[in-house]
Amino acid sequence: MPHIKNHKHSKLLSYIEDTPELMVSRKNDHIRICQTEKIESDGTPFAKFRFIPEALPEIDFDEINLEQSFLNNTFSMPVLVTGMTGGIEKGQEINEAIALAAEKYNIPMGLGSQKMMIKDPKFKRLFDVRKIAPKLFVIGNIGAVSLNYGITLDDIQRLVDDLELGAFAIHLNALQECIQPEGERNFFQLLKKIENIAKNLSVPLIVKEVGSGISAETFKKLVSVGVSAVDVGGKGGTSWSAIEGLRADREGQRLGDLFKDWGLTTDDSLLSCSGLKNNLQYNVPLIATGGIRNGLQVAKAVAVGATMVGVGLPLFKAAVSPQAGETPLESVERELSFFKKSLSITMFCAGAQNLSQLSSRIVQEVP
Repeated sequence: MPHIKNHKHSKLLSYIEDTPELMVSRKNDHIRICQTEKIESDGTPFAKFRFIPEALPEIDFDEINLEQSFLNNTFSMPVLVTGMTGGIEKGQEINEAIALAAEKYNIPMGLGSQKMMIKDPKFKRLFDVRKIAPKLFVIGNIGAVSLNYGITLDDIQRLVDDLELGAFAIHLNALQECIQPEGERNFFQLLKKIENIAKNLSVPLIVKEVGSGISAETFKKLVSVGVSAVDVGGKGGTSWSAIEGLRADREGQRLGDLFKDWGLTTDDSLLSCSGLKNNLQYNVPLIATGGIRNGLQVAKAVAVGATMVGVGLPLFKAAVSPQAGETPLESVERELSFFKKSLSITMFCAGAQNLSQLSSRIVQEVP
């Protein structure tokens, strides 16, 4: 198939070969659109939850413990940088700023999809953040549907080895692939292939949605095949339907707009999955990603059942649009400081000295 050269791609086709050149064009499109367009779905995650205020905390603010254990590591707060970009020059600049800040704050960081590195190893330098952040816990990333288009366990293991990854994420993005002009849409029997990777990869496997949420039924299926963690990736944050619609022709734009608010909200998805997890005593941590913009929301997500909370767009914006006189690194550090301080204040004012105490201090408002 011919390479698509324009930002406004041609009509939705059954299949266009996803070449490295096309991936470069798409990743540049994604950065441009996220910088300049309104691409968030409607709603504020966890708005229906509130903490019972503790007027007399009887704890020392300086003794509040934000530490969280995840995948046999201890992180300084329950925040995880979601995979966003990489493989292009601008993407590497963004990743390097975020990586240095994430290492300083001792939180894990995900990379954008590395499919292009599998197809052409020359792209490794544009994903490799280990050289500047040697202590950072890095999470790799590829789309699950790629497993039906030639990507194998051996390919993913090479990514783990080459980039010295601490874990690997497979993302579920059925809606995005439907709207994306060059989308790959054969999701047939992917669960078996996910199981093969979960059981044979040398590092923990995370499975994540990218904005439509994960139902309790799907969570149960993923647990049954041995995944190490599940990111519910709910509605409320970045809408990949909207982003891909802005890359498409007129019909694609209409489709992207139609499905911009498709899916379960982050809190609804987390609530249903954590309820099932508790009932069946699953020992699989949940990650809550989608529309998280401050430490108050982080605290609510932890209280409802998340082990870690994914943050993406605020850190992306901090890296690409620092304030006057700031470097991208300083801007990202300032944003992470805001998350840390707002989480600490929430815990202090709710009378929680550690994360495990938050669940007994939250209530859900009755409509």
